[in-house]
Amino acid sequence: MNRVYERRWLRFAKGGRMKYIGHLDMLRLFQAAIRRAGLPIAYSMGFNPHQRLSFAFPLPVGMDSLCEYIELLFESKDVPGNDAIWALDEQFPDGLRLLDVYAVPEKVQKPAAAVAAADYRMIFPGSEAAGGCLQSLMDAPEIIMMKKSKSGEKEADIRQDIFLLERDLDAVNMRLTAGSSRNLNPMLVAQKIFGCMGIDPPLHEIKLTRRELYALKNGEFVPLHEIAVP
Repeated sequence: MNRVYERRWLRFAKGGRMKYIGHLDMLRLFQAAIRRAGLPIAYSMGFNPHQRLSFAFPLPVGMDSLCEYIELLFESKDVPGNDAIWALDEQFPDGLRLLDVYAVPEKVQKPAAAVAAADYRMIFPGSEAAGGCLQSLMDAPEIIMMKKSKSGEKEADIRQDIFLLERDLDAVNMRLTAGSSRNLNPMLVAQKIFGCMGIDPPLHEIKLTRRELYALKNGEFVPLHEIAVP
């Protein structure tokens, strides 16, 4: 008998002490919260069934986020109402907050496959003087840095992975490639900015927040949740 599933995407914020929780611990946290909330989530088949859920794009440890996504699968006969799903928020520890719930059409990609870019906001001492360096980086034909790969570190041109660098009051905003096919760590860009400015701020004085995840739609970046809406 074929099993028919319905998909729900949850968007949530992560911050405070929770930003130090790694990806595997976040997975366990959600699994436990779903059980406590009594959500009838679908399970995989086999000898070791597990909940049918998946994150869009794991967040680096130590970073806040306003735009994390997770997909939950429910068998069509067991789909809970939105109130039941929102009750999941009551099971979260301080630092996690449910923001939205979306019903997702079957034809839409999984969130992990759809992510193409991300917005980050970085605050650090002296950021108000970063304007000139940001412009010079955006004007540069290439930006060569050492970048980690599966085969080790190698030189790479990261310029093609930077879509936006701009100063905003006391912060620097970035839009960078993100996702399974290409991904640029914002700390690599931060190192280039600090080098240009001639500063070396301590890690604890740098605050990074992921503010949005994007998908490509008709050749343009749109917030990930927009492709989830029929």
